[in-house]
Parts: sequence; C-alpha cells; structure tokens
Amino acid sequence: MSEGDHLAFRQIFNQYKDPIFGYSYKLTKSPTLAEEAVQEVFLKIWQNREKLDASRPIKPYLYKIAQNYVYNTLRNAAYSDKLKEQIFYNPPVCRNVTEDQVVYRDLEAFKEKAINNLPIRRQLIFRMSRVEGLSHEEIAHRLNISPHTVKDQIVKALKTIKEQLHIHTDIAVSIIFSLLLFL
Repeated sequence: MSEGDHLAFRQIFNQYKDPIFGYSYKLTKSPTLAEEAVQEVFLKIWQNREKLDASRPIKPYLYKIAQNYVYNTLRNAAYSDKLKEQIFYNPPVCRNVTEDQVVYRDLEAFKEKAINNLPIRRQLIFRMSRVEGLSHEEIAHRLNISPHTVKDQIVKALKTIKEQLHIHTDIAVSIIFSLLLFL
C-alpha cells in the first residue's frame, strides 16, 4: 500500500472498516460521527501511505486516528458557542437512566458553580432572568434599577459563564461527549 497499491488499500479497508466504525460508534453513540471517523481514518491512511512503516502493525495506527478524530470533533464542539449555550441552558431531559442522571447532575453542578462565581448583584439578576423567567423590565422594577442595567448585567454574566466554559474546556468536552453518548 505504501507504494500506491489500490488492492492492498482495499484489503486493509475491508478488514478494518467495520471494527473502526464499531470503535468510533462506541465512543460517540452517533452513526454519523462514526461513519465520518471511518472516512477520516482511511483518507489519512491513503494520504500518508508513503510514510507507513511496513514493519509495524497498522491496526493501532488506525484506532489512534479514529480516536483523535472523535476527540478533536468533540473538542471543536466545546468551542461552539451555539452548542454550549444549547447544552448549558437547555439540559437534556433525563430518562431515568443512571448515566443520564449523573451527566445531568454534573452539568447542573458546573452551571451552579459558574453562576455562584458571579458577583452577588449580577448573580441575583441572572437568576431572576434565567431561573424565574422575569423580563428585563420586571427585574428592573423589582430592584429599582434601569432595564439597561439589567441587560448589561445579564450580558456580563453570560460572558463570564462562557469564559468559564473556555477555561474549563475539559469539563465542557466531557459534558458534550456524555450528552452525545445518549443522543
């Protein structure tokens, strides 16, 4: 294969495509991501065929490529503000499965910790908005401040929370990874 033999490549592909798919599916619980991982693995193998060492087994190399692809995909998802916001503010509904409950508790604990790190006044405004569902005007009226101040405090709270997610990307990745396992 390192010399461009298509037949050798096809043999490796046929031998390992299903095990790589199974491994990737086990990591992601997503047939789409698993299929993408298989494609990525064999694309990389073909592109780097000249660099392959024929004296070393190919199987560990294939699995490592699949693992890296899955982890990189999840890491990139952790940096997606839209995905983080969806997960952070709309946690999944638990289905009484132990793993779902653990993930949900972890997510809630992380969210609570991020909110508790906010200054007291900002924390109060944020909770009134996100937990109690009050409008900016209702919060402003209750706290005797302007609606603009309420909006400003919520924007600052969201920015701080997003920064916490960036700082603790490992937590965000594990939460996203866990949530993908249950999709």
